[in-house]
Parts: sequence; structure tokens; C-alpha cells
Amino acid sequence: MQEKIIQYVEKVVNEIFSKMISIKPINGNPIIRKENNINIPGKKDISGIIGLGGSLAASIIVHFEKESALKVTSNMLGVEYEEINNDVIDAVGEITNMIAGGIKTELSLLGFELDQGLPIVVNGDNFNTNCIDKDNSVLMPFKINNNNMYVEFSFKQ
Repeated sequence: MQEKIIQYVEKVVNEIFSKMISIKPINGNPIIRKENNINIPGKKDISGIIGLGGSLAASIIVHFEKESALKVTSNMLGVEYEEINNDVIDAVGEITNMIAGGIKTELSLLGFELDQGLPIVVNGDNFNTNCIDKDNSVLMPFKINNNNMYVEFSFKQ
């Protein structure tokens, strides 16, 4: 299942970013958290969190460094952003929603019937996020203009 999730996350992120945001993210090597028992490398300044429920319980968390969130928001809205504000928070929520929706669509092709929650966005210094199950968690790193973005997918069957 984790191999399929990795493929889905890469596919969905690359499609959304190329079509909607005009950025080509650089895919990193996936991290299986159970095997590595590590936290997110580097820093996170703003994260979008969303849940899926139904025949699979899942959490999807999209972690951004400040600079990657600002670049993505600037490209989405056509305005340069230099600080995290309400527009950036809304953009991170919308990106999280789009990524979760794309993954949900891919999982439905495998027969999973899923409902999608609403995104929650957290930002600041020294905040922590928890996925639904670290033993079944995949962390996908991406580079956005040399800054980090991570998509974390965790599930329970």
C-alpha cells in the first residue's frame, strides 16, 4: 500500500503544481517513518492538515517552509507575498484540499470509499503536528525553488 501512496502523492502534487501553480516541484526520496522513526527533516513554518474517513482512515499533512509557502501563494494569486498572512494561510488550506482530493480520487480507483474533511492550517514557531498512525506514515519531500515542502500521508485500515 505504501508504494501506491508514494506514486499517488507524486502524481497528484506534480499535476496540481504544474497545472494550477506553474511550478515544477523536485521530488525527493520518500521516507517511510516506521522504518526510519524520524521526524520531519528541516523546519516547517506552516502546515495544512486534512482527514479522510470511510473504508480507510487517513490524515494528509502538507508542511511548508515559509519561503515555499510564499512562492506557491505568489504563483497561485499573481501577487508577491513576503510574509505569511491570511492569503497565504488560505492558499495552504486550498493546496492541502486539492492534494487530499487528488489522493482520494486515486484511492477510489482501488475501491476505497472515502469522505474528505475540511483543511485546518497551523503556522508559527515550534508547533507540532501528529499524523493518524506513525507506523503507516509516508513522508514525501519536494523542493520548491530550493525550499522544502513535505506531504505526509498516514493511514489506518
